[in-house]
Amino acid sequence: MSEQVVTDPLKFARGRQSLAGNLSVASMGRLKDGLASDAGTVAYRLTGYLNEEGEPCLRCQVSGMLQMICQRCLEPMNYALQVDAVLLLTNDVQLLQDDDPEAPDRIMAQQDLPVADLVEEEILLVLPMAPLHPVGECKASAGLSETGKLHPFAALARLKSDKE
Repeated sequence: MSEQVVTDPLKFARGRQSLAGNLSVASMGRLKDGLASDAGTVAYRLTGYLNEEGEPCLRCQVSGMLQMICQRCLEPMNYALQVDAVLLLTNDVQLLQDDDPEAPDRIMAQQDLPVADLVEEEILLVLPMAPLHPVGECKASAGLSETGKLHPFAALARLKSDKE
């Protein structure tokens, strides 16, 4: 697939335009470094609109399945990716430096905005820092008690059963 670019993001938003497509995970260099496998694709939709205040916005929706590494057992795991981010477009650098956590996410309304870079950035922002299998599906969770804490002798019990 050729690289899609939003030539004028402000015009794109004001015109309520939309782009959709698929990106291979292997084409996203920063993302694939933290994955168990770079196989597969993600589907995206980028939609422009004006919010209630008349500010130009982009809605970035991404979905797909990623192969991450469980930080509990260090085995590959499937991670269902769902991104639904709203980004306000601005030309004011001061608004980008707002540290208020309640403030909406803003990006610079640069000319020739590369869609693949925007999609990759939004994926990176939603990924868990320490992905884990659900309890009960993880090989390492076999020794967890009802409270979710590791039973102190669980590893010894597994070693003993492996020798038998």
